[in-house]
Amino acid sequence: MAQYKVIAGTFHVKGFQPDGDSIRFQANKQENWDFFKWDTAANKAVKKKQLRVESIDALETHYEGFHQPRPFALAALESLLEMLNITDVTYSLAVTQVVDANDNKAGFVASATVDPFGRPVSYIFPKDAKLTDGAVMDSETLPIEDSVNFQLAREGLVYPTFYTTTDRIFAEKIRAVVARARKTRRGIWSIDKTADFTLLDIRTLEEDVLVMPKLFRRLVGFFDRYSDFGDLEAYMKKQRDNLVLWDGTKKKSLADLMTFTGRRIRMKTPVEDILFSPK
Repeated sequence: MAQYKVIAGTFHVKGFQPDGDSIRFQANKQENWDFFKWDTAANKAVKKKQLRVESIDALETHYEGFHQPRPFALAALESLLEMLNITDVTYSLAVTQVVDANDNKAGFVASATVDPFGRPVSYIFPKDAKLTDGAVMDSETLPIEDSVNFQLAREGLVYPTFYTTTDRIFAEKIRAVVARARKTRRGIWSIDKTADFTLLDIRTLEEDVLVMPKLFRRLVGFFDRYSDFGDLEAYMKKQRDNLVLWDGTKKKSLADLMTFTGRRIRMKTPVEDILFSPK
């Protein structure tokens, strides 16, 4: 059973590029980071650490110069900021950076590990969460329902995104609220097209079609490298995701879950049934 280190600190967005699943955090006690194994001393020493928010993936507000439909992408970001009591946010003209904000707001993270980029893989909590700085908790004691991750999934503002390393107990709880949000067509689930969409060009992804962000990022990579749409299926098959489905079935890539008919792409496996291998 995974052990989660609870760390009190402050959340920061001013001068950074947050989105609905990305934010900076500074611990009140730097020594709390000693709980983790770091690949470099430099990553450990960073004061305002970029978090990798666990179990969810928000629509991209900026990725390689592209974005997903902005109303839903910004809804996730602004809900995240509101839950953390960050106010008076001013964006750059391209909506890629926070120019000013009333941030430096108190809260907690609960992390079990750090990814290869030095990002604590975290559940994040507002300051009123019933947590104790420095405590070590597990999936039976950490109040996941109070986390921002869980609340964003419950409101249908983010896609569930699980890895083979994600705690299955927490994943089950998030799967349950995602199922309810999908059934009631809440938030992104009112217009999600991941299961079946027609891809005309990159603008389709930016303005018209809502798909899970991992698939969006893959498709942006395709348009950046190829000019012939006929190469898409082969390109997708080259991506070695090493997936494990919820029932234990193993697949090499997302392409193994998809069918390509002209410009129509279908993927019948629900997003929440896919476990990605961490890279």
